Amino acid sequence: MKAKLTDAAGVCGAIFAALCCAGTPLIVTGITALGLGFLRRDAILWPLMLLSLVVAQIGLWQGWRAHRRPGPFLLGGASGGSLAAGVIVIHGPPAMTMIYAGAVGLVLATVWNLWARRSCPAETISVL
Repeated sequence: MKAKLTDAAGVCGAIFAALCCAGTPLIVTGITALGLGFLRRDAILWPLMLLSLVVAQIGLWQGWRAHRRPGPFLLGGASGGSLAAGVIVIHGPPAMTMIYAGAVGLVLATVWNLWARRSCPAETISVL
């Protein structure tokens, strides 16, 4: 996977797992229709979400190294924390607010990171 797509892939995985944990009807219906209802277990979704958040943060960190703008990395960290806390720790309506706010923040951090990567010279972009 290309280094500049790592954050996007991680964000997609984390958001999918979080929305599945939250019981979002569209996601739950889709995985059930595909015969993947067994994936709705917290024992599967929590590690998937946390691993995806780690992948997203690695991608955002790689972006920080390339463009030297800490904003996307910091926004991604705060948003990932909100998403994870909303799924694992907090329950009820506040949890849904945290999950959706975290998902939006992760998407914004990814877009910001991709935009910042495009605006920096190609020779400064480095992988790990």
